[in-house]
Amino acid sequence: MIEKIIKGINYRLNEETLTAEVIKQENGYEGDIIIPETVVFQEVAYRVTSIGERAFCQCEYLTSIVIPDSVTNIGQEAFEDCFSLEAIVIPNSVTSIGDRAFMGCIPLTSVVIPDSVTSIGEEVFCCTDLKSIVIPNSVTSIGDCAFRDCCFLKSIRFNGTKAQWEKIQLGDGWNEEVPTKFIHCTDGKVKI
Repeated sequence: MIEKIIKGINYRLNEETLTAEVIKQENGYEGDIIIPETVVFQEVAYRVTSIGERAFCQCEYLTSIVIPDSVTNIGQEAFEDCFSLEAIVIPNSVTSIGDRAFMGCIPLTSVVIPDSVTSIGEEVFCCTDLKSIVIPNSVTSIGDCAFRDCCFLKSIRFNGTKAQWEKIQLGDGWNEEVPTKFIHCTDGKVKI
């Protein structure tokens, strides 16, 4: 494994799999970040497949991030306490969002989770300003307190049926302190 900063982003490069993971860097990140699908080091291309654990944690001046379609995993606490993060695009390639990944991202007001995601971790979206969220029917589990402290969350839309929603494994207090009392499914509402 090699750790290398390439065009302002720190990566852990795996020489065996030719993959790259975005990792934390000493001075953090700020502004608008666009992560590329591939990075080149010593004339070798590495595919960016993961946002590592705590990679952007506590980057107070990070305002937006674009994650490429090559990324399949967003690690635990990847964006925790990014107090200025206003926008994020989660690509259709992501299958799992780790515990507390966006906890404390106060300015986030809406999130669309792509159809590829099957697992939403614990305390992922503890974002006080979050007003709406769309959950795909691919999701099979939502972790404990996933939306805790989302005191403005008035709309949860599930892109599936009531029967599909009822099969999801819901963690304890997954909707703690969420003001909405309904999930809007494609075939009506489910009381929560």
